[in-house]
Amino acid sequence: MTEDDLEWVDTYNYGDSIFFTSSYGNLDTLVVTEKFINNSQERFYFSEGLGPNKEANAGLNFILKHGKETFDGGLCIKKAVGDSLLAVISVWKRYALEIRISGDRIIIDKDNSSYSEHMQNRVQNKVEKFVWSKEHGLIYYKFEDGEEFFREDLLPDALACDNQ
Repeated sequence: MTEDDLEWVDTYNYGDSIFFTSSYGNLDTLVVTEKFINNSQERFYFSEGLGPNKEANAGLNFILKHGKETFDGGLCIKKAVGDSLLAVISVWKRYALEIRISGDRIIIDKDNSSYSEHMQNRVQNKVEKFVWSKEHGLIYYKFEDGEEFFREDLLPDALACDNQ
């Protein structure tokens, strides 16, 4: 992976806390629980490929504290030799698998992600949409009840996310 590729995970470090303010005045907290880089240029790496098609990957895992609930999320970027940069990303049990990255934002919604069959009926207030920025990480998410959360330190700039 190039330095440019790795910028997707350079947004946070282990232990960072990021605050989100909602359109209803509620406050959520994201806490980074893991950061990993398994680059094919490194001495140790994970690879699903064999021979010259070694895969490099990097990512972040986090918990998001939402009222009395806490849930896991994460971003993993991966790249095989000679291939495009792909992302696997989840927030509030909504998963997007192998999204091709282009530009500086990943926008996840019902068109490119889903809930697993197991979680479909277990999650009561589902996330409809979320936005991950190359520069700032998670910057926006919206629940199906209409409540939107914006990264607190980016207001009012984060408000532009709800119009994308």
